[in-house]
Amino acid sequence: MKYFVHDEMTRKILLLFIFEKMEIPLSESSLGEIVMSNPDWLSYMDYREALNKILEVKFIRVKSSAGDLLYQLTQDGRMCLSHFYKKIPASIRESITVYAKENVLRLKRSQEYGFDYFKNADGTHTIVLKIEENANNDSIFEIKMKVPTRTDAIRATKKWKHSAPDIYGYLLDKIVEGDIK
Repeated sequence: MKYFVHDEMTRKILLLFIFEKMEIPLSESSLGEIVMSNPDWLSYMDYREALNKILEVKFIRVKSSAGDLLYQLTQDGRMCLSHFYKKIPASIRESITVYAKENVLRLKRSQEYGFDYFKNADGTHTIVLKIEENANNDSIFEIKMKVPTRTDAIRATKKWKHSAPDIYGYLLDKIVEGDIK
């Protein structure tokens, strides 16, 4: 694989381009996944440095959502990108565009299923499992429950991202659409 050597400005523009093509707020884990699966775009260290720089100049903003940080392109970031996107080689722009089309739905779904847990005074843990709409950060579904141990809380939150659609569908069918007895 051929590695593309960027100057600092091009690294920042490339990261702004990724945000624009993905069209959704991105968590740190999603951003890391994008960069790690495409090492010819940016190295991980270059990505971290560029992220901090574009955050510092407010080309992206950060918001908290279900215990995770989500980064989103700002209007100033879009304006900057519109002036300098041609600094990114066309082949890399095309590669990012293809990646975005193939992966945006998967990444969006993985970020919609949020969770948090905390320790209670009695030693148990409370877990909060959510399904959110990224557009306006509203919770469309939320479960809050106690579990005996931290291990149980961690296990539940790990399973949530994979189980959320099935659990929500089941409850929707049984409670909202089901027969009344």
